[in-house]
Amino acid sequence: MYRIIKILGCTGILALSTALLAHRNATADDTMGLDVVGYNHTDHDIGDFSVNNEAGTYLGKHEGGGGFTCCASLPAKYKPGMTVTVTWTDDYNRNPQSRTVPVPAFGPKDTGLLAVHFLRNGDVKVFVTDLVFISNPDYPLKGDEAQM
Repeated sequence: MYRIIKILGCTGILALSTALLAHRNATADDTMGLDVVGYNHTDHDIGDFSVNNEAGTYLGKHEGGGGFTCCASLPAKYKPGMTVTVTWTDDYNRNPQSRTVPVPAFGPKDTGLLAVHFLRNGDVKVFVTDLVFISNPDYPLKGDEAQM
């Protein structure tokens, strides 16, 4: 009798653990963590930047792509109207600025990076991409905007 109770107890614990794990994975599958990489196309250093209050780092003028920080969280599947809030400071970590920017459509293969571009005209653009190098011809930022 003790053996049956022990088996039923272990089976119940296993079933509960499996159910909890399945729930956790279902929730985790709804979002993805992306490394954040920044590109500063401007003539001024950026003391610090973040995306949705996470990640970010210093970016020297006309620099970027060399360092990754972890992690920004986004829905795993693109939804029209998605935005992120990018916050940054000047080269002395003063004068904080913030801008809500649209996230362009991305596909299932675009799961590695959230690239943040501070452009010369003052715009901020972000891309979810699996491409590391801005020099790649398939990189989503093109033309004069892509010039560092």
